[in-house]
Amino acid sequence: MQELLKYMGLEGRLHLAWISSAEAQKFIQVVTEFTEKINKLGPNPLSGKNIHTFGDSGKSRTGQSVSIQGGQNASAG
Repeated sequence: MQELLKYMGLEGRLHLAWISSAEAQKFIQVVTEFTEKINKLGPNPLSGKNIHTFGDSGKSRTGQSVSIQGGQNASAG
């Protein structure tokens, strides 16, 4: 999985921690540290790219048509 995330440019954007429901302070610490790390990494490298990831309909959740080959998104209307 780490190799796949690295290939996709998402290295370091996944974190797994085992935290008991009785460990509120540990949860706060883990979430705070990971949030700081993500903020330092900057925006998602996949955002804004024409990558079709929403099934076969060709439309994203925003209702815009998505094209792998095209350079622009078209409004779905």
